[in-house]
Amino acid sequence: MYAVIVVLVYGWTLLRFSYNLPGWLYFLNLGEIASVVAYGMVINLLESILVLLGVIAAASVLPNRWFANAFIARGASLSILALGLMMVIANQFRTRDDYPTDLIRWSPLLMLLIAGVVYFLGNMRRTRRLLEFFADRAIIFLYITIPVSIISLIVVLFRLIF
Repeated sequence: MYAVIVVLVYGWTLLRFSYNLPGWLYFLNLGEIASVVAYGMVINLLESILVLLGVIAAASVLPNRWFANAFIARGASLSILALGLMMVIANQFRTRDDYPTDLIRWSPLLMLLIAGVVYFLGNMRRTRRLLEFFADRAIIFLYITIPVSIISLIVVLFRLIF
């Protein structure tokens, strides 16, 4: 399930990085761009661990029959839907005037809707198998992102200390 979170969080950052890179090439050198990427990877590591802890906290607070029977499927669907909502909210910000007041106001209701959808998806056998299949296949990204995040963490710590 952590791999699903990693695919979403790191994928979002790489998408935003590839969008901003052409503009950065005009006023940043290669070392500065690499440090921006390093800071982004460290933040992604912290964000993905935080999201994982949130899913684990939800699973530990809720009754066993709600989460324990299909932890991977329900955790993956909760991660996908909650991070998807956060991506939609983040994508609404273009200028200070574009603050999505209505979307923020409806967020608690949307989170309750997400909780209902997560519970419903966990009961559907075919969807549960599909989510578990995706979570199993997403593990390959951990072989890339964890070493890159550790190297980025070392780079960021080195930059902060020296």
